[in-house]
Amino acid sequence: MRRVLLITALLAGCRATGTRTPAFPATAAPNWTRGPVRSLEAAQFPLLVRQAGIKQGWETEYHAPDGGVARVDAYAVLSNTQGLDLVQRWRPERDNAQFYTEHYLLNVAWHQAKHDELAALVRSLPKMVEQQ
Repeated sequence: MRRVLLITALLAGCRATGTRTPAFPATAAPNWTRGPVRSLEAAQFPLLVRQAGIKQGWETEYHAPDGGVARVDAYAVLSNTQGLDLVQRWRPERDNAQFYTEHYLLNVAWHQAKHDELAALVRSLPKMVEQQ
């Protein structure tokens, strides 16, 4: 019995030390196509994110056929409460929005994106990155 408890504790500890890579979809409605997903070094995180003690981050870009680009950064948060806190403290920037999920803080920055297409992407991302 002790052996089972020890193994269970070890497995739970391994899961808690890292968050899986966000499930960035390869395509998103209406016509967005994802580029490669890359891990970010903590030194590349915004200061607010570094100060929160977040250790993992990823980035990708979505491209629209008309030339619109949306860069999505995802940071592994310790809780959705931490995500809410960071979204509330994030300094507003032009063509940029933040969202949080149970496991991630998402920062979406865009240029040359059509409003309706961008809105569809932004609405769908928080749900999709959590899927596995």
